Amino acid sequence: MRHYEVVLLVHPDQSDQLSDMLKRYQDLVTKNGGNIHRVEDIGRLQLAYTIKDMHKAHYVLMNLECDGKTLSEIESSFEFNDSIMRHLVVRMTKAETSPSKLFLLHNKDAEQKRNKDAEQKRNKDAEQKQIDPEIGDKDKTADQPDKMKLVEATDQDTSKDLGVK
Repeated sequence: MRHYEVVLLVHPDQSDQLSDMLKRYQDLVTKNGGNIHRVEDIGRLQLAYTIKDMHKAHYVLMNLECDGKTLSEIESSFEFNDSIMRHLVVRMTKAETSPSKLFLLHNKDAEQKRNKDAEQKRNKDAEQKQIDPEIGDKDKTADQPDKMKLVEATDQDTSKDLGVK
């Protein structure tokens, strides 16, 4: 058995069916006595050039160990699957199990975007809070009971002045 690295470019509209498709390929490999060393769903990325009038594709990377018959079966299934825009199979000398650089780079970018969004949300929340220099940070809702007491006291003073009980 030999080691292979398989890269798939999946049509972006078919991304929701990706897990079922990968499960079928994994079952095919394991059924024929092979091993799956790594499966990375890298995600939807911009293409360097358009393929089938698409500007983006969903990238998947798999490292497997199988025989030639199983590999030819998998490659023929790639050819007949309309959702796979391109595929590349490379023979490797050993099994790769560590995360790929593309996966790490894409996840790092995604993590940075999540951190940036979280920071923007914190800044927005901070702007919505009322800040009193003498009292410090205080939510607007925390201030309202004090304001209500002030309004009630003012109403009582006004009602006394008008002679209303």
